[in-house]
Amino acid sequence: MSAKLEWEPAAKERLERVPFFVRPFVRIRAERAARERGLTRVTSALLDELKRAEHPGR
Repeated sequence: MSAKLEWEPAAKERLERVPFFVRPFVRIRAERAARERGLTRVTSALLDELKRAEHPGR
């Protein structure tokens, strides 16, 4: 199992605003995307990128 990634404070705050029932899926997706990009932390910019990819036009 991979080590848990660090979350930028602003990104962590955004995650806390995600509905509790989808929060685990958002966390997994964000951490997977960060690892794929060779990042050591999840950032707000990464969350923005993932949101745009999942919900074009929002």
